[in-house]
Amino acid sequence: MAALAEHFHSVAGFALHGLMTLPFWLAFAGFATAAYVYLFNPAIADRVYQALRPLARILENKYGFDALYQAVFARGSVLLGRGFWKFGDTALIDGAIVNGSATLIDRLAYITRSIQSGYLYHYAFAMILGLIVLLTAFLWIK
Repeated sequence: MAALAEHFHSVAGFALHGLMTLPFWLAFAGFATAAYVYLFNPAIADRVYQALRPLARILENKYGFDALYQAVFARGSVLLGRGFWKFGDTALIDGAIVNGSATLIDRLAYITRSIQSGYLYHYAFAMILGLIVLLTAFLWIK
């Protein structure tokens, strides 16, 4: 602040100095040119556009960054999302977890239905087989 106080002795002097710099006059010239061209003589804008058409096309296409973004990031994001959808949602969640558990229960129920015949000698035979497996397991462990 002390260095500014040496050059500018008042707020008005500081403001007037800002009005005498080159950036201010360049901005004012741009404003004046744009006002003349677009408000008072619009035909100039069309002639300048036609004369500088290659440069205008580059600027309208934003240097090609939008196309690059679409090709790399947007398409990559869409492909990544489709991969998550097809593998994660369709194959893993819907296929293995939801439908897989339903299929497993259906198969176990089919096996259980076929085992349960309702005859007493089938159940006795299953108990004897279970006892043999249990005794074999005990002998095997010792």
